[in-house]
Order: sequence, then C-alpha cells, then structure tokens
Amino acid sequence: MFPGAALLCVLCVPQDPNETLQVELARLVDLPTAAARQRAADELEQQHLATLEQWLAACAAFGTFAAMEVGPSRQTVGLQVLDKVENTELHLFVPKGYDRKKPTPLLLWGHGAGGSGAREFLLWEELADRIGMLVLAPTEFVKEPGWGYTVRERAAQLAALRWARRQVNVDENAIFVGGWSRGGHMAWDLMLRHPDLFAGALPCVGAPRMQLGAQNNLRYLENVTHLPIRDLQGSQDDPRALLNLHLAFARLGKFGAMDAVLKEFPDRGHDADLSAVDWADFFQRRRDARPKRVVRMAADPGETRAAWATITAFDERVAVEYAPQVNPDTYNKLDEARQRAIVLDRLVEHTARLVVQDKGQGRLVADGKGVKSFVLRLDATMIGKDGAVEVRWQSQPVRKKVKPGAAVLLREFAERFDRTFLPVATFVVP
Repeated sequence: MFPGAALLCVLCVPQDPNETLQVELARLVDLPTAAARQRAADELEQQHLATLEQWLAACAAFGTFAAMEVGPSRQTVGLQVLDKVENTELHLFVPKGYDRKKPTPLLLWGHGAGGSGAREFLLWEELADRIGMLVLAPTEFVKEPGWGYTVRERAAQLAALRWARRQVNVDENAIFVGGWSRGGHMAWDLMLRHPDLFAGALPCVGAPRMQLGAQNNLRYLENVTHLPIRDLQGSQDDPRALLNLHLAFARLGKFGAMDAVLKEFPDRGHDADLSAVDWADFFQRRRDARPKRVVRMAADPGETRAAWATITAFDERVAVEYAPQVNPDTYNKLDEARQRAIVLDRLVEHTARLVVQDKGQGRLVADGKGVKSFVLRLDATMIGKDGAVEVRWQSQPVRKKVKPGAAVLLREFAERFDRTFLPVATFVVP
C-alpha cells in the first residue's frame, strides 16, 4: 500500500448522515445572535443536505451533552445579551443521578437584590437531588438594586437559560421559573411576557408591576391562565405589592385559571415559608408544547409570541406608553385597589389580544382585538389533507394550501431548539 493510503481510506469512509446533520444543527444553534442564526438557517436549507423527514428526525434527537460533575458549580460565561456580551456568573446545580442522555427538569431561580446566585441552590438541593432537577441561578451582571423590569434584564435571564440548555440535557417541557424578592419580580416579568417557555412559576415575595409605561406587565395577565403558579408572600410586606398580587389573582380567577395559588403568611413581612408547598408534586407539571388553544396579550412588538401563534402587526389603538383618561372627581373618591383596577382596565383596552384554537384536520379559529396580522407555525399534525389549512378569522374564512419544508423547521429550531415542537409550515393571516 502506498504511503498515506491508510489515511486516505479513512477519509473516504462515508460519514454518518445523521451525525452530519447533528453537527450542522449544533453550529446553527450556537451562533451568537438571532439574526446570524436566521441567515445561517436559510443557507443551510439551501444546501439540500437532507430531506424534511431526515431533518425532523435530527431535530427530535438533537443534543450531545458532556458528563457533568454532581453538585454546584460556578462559571463565568460571556452571554450575548441584546447587542452586547456580558461576562455573567452562572451557578448550576446538577442533581445526583443526572443522566446526560435523559431530558431533565430545570428551575431557573432568581436571587434577591444585592445578592448573587452562589448559594441559591441550598434552598433546593435536597429536593433537586430527590426528584432529579437541575437548578440554574445566574448572578445579575449589572449591579443594580432590585429588578428593573427592563428588556436587558429579561434578555440576560433568557440568555442564561439558553446557555444551560446547551450544557445539560434540559427537558424543554419542564422548565420552571422562580425567585425570591428581586427574583420573585423577575419570575412574574418573565412568565407574563414569555408565557410559552415555562411549565410553571413560583415567585416568592415578588409581584407583577402596575405602573404606566413599559414596566407594566399586569396588562398581560391573561397570557398565564394556563400556567401553574405558586406565589408565596408575607401579608405585611409592601402594601402596593400586595394590591398588585390581589388584583392579579382575582383576575386570574375570573379568567378561569385552574392552577394559580397565592399563599399568604399573615404574620410575615418580606418573607415566606417555602415548606408550605408540596414542591415535589408541583415540579411534576409539564408544559404542553403544542396546546390546542393559545392566547397572547401584547403591546410591545418584541413580545408577541404564544406557542405557535405570533402577532405580527398591531392596530393604531395598541400602545406600550398610554396614559388613561379618568374622571378625577369619581376616581379620587375610590380606594387605591379600585383605582388600580380601573387603570388596568384602560390599559387592557389598548393591549392587543389574539386567541387561536386548533380544531384539527387543518381547521383553526382565531379571534382578537388590536391585531392587524399574525402568523401561525404549524407542525405536521396541524395541516389538512394535501396541505389545506383554513383559519376562520373574525368569522371570515381564510383558506390556503401550505407546503411543508425544511426552511420553516430550521429557522424555528435555530432560535428555540425545541425537540418537542417541530413546525414545518407557516400560515399568515390575513
């Protein structure tokens, strides 16, 4: 055999096609920005490396994870947060018995004001080991007191979650969000604005925000009617935080929320008792990756998605910044709880609302207000015979034929790498 022939033979051995696709998907998912990922997804689709069925199989099987040492660890990671890289301290607790080949529940937990994620795992260590749950506790990069309800803060938490999902095998249908004090505010803010990412929420001594302007998230309350919530709160804490919580849970009840519980402790202030909840039972909840009915309340163009439905344009009444008009003579005679309820009603009037139901066999029904257009991401089970889809929007049918393809799949997977929801077509209304 001539010199180098053995090496040549090795190089000529065909590579496993699935391995090739896994490498390409990992490269795609790990690009730093959403814009870069979307460009790369389009380029990858144009290479025609595989059939749609092969891409679907590769996405469903995605993820090769290294062995992890059990217990707590600390790493400083450069996270892409909006247009900047933030060197963020991340604390990850890996439970006993963690199996890198098995999707595992994860709790994203926010620390209190002025603290760090360093010892937060101690609150959950025994339970996490017992039920097999990962705990991720990022330390806030910007040393600001409290939670500021900003786009950057939310993006930083989601970037940390994205990092964790690439290090360990996280069950995308078993991601929980919670926190203490500042972290409780964080949990409310994330779940109200990104309701389709979580299987449940446990905000402790934190509250949603009732304020005019971009910080307000109570106007989005209907987004979380499907979400299991356990809120723990001392009754002698900040009175306005309590007003917000009482307003939120009263309205969740009116919306028909079936698993949202506010647990108050009459003799406590900015405090609560974690042992008051059966957490082992709570963490058995799982997200429905493709719910039959989705609701999205939105006013910010950057926060418009709920599961497989996304608002793409608002009408002129929808506004983030809006100052409600009230009759001062009547308004000033009311107590603060009633005043807040009235202001919230006015804000909801200037908030877009989209509701879409999947009726099966390619038939969907949509309704809403403040919505000019929206897009639906459809997996194979949501498409009718020969690609037929009908969406009844505002009582009028919109019919189209869609063609499933890898372009939609790869764009979606690049951003979310959700192995349990794999859309293959989009439907734009109108």
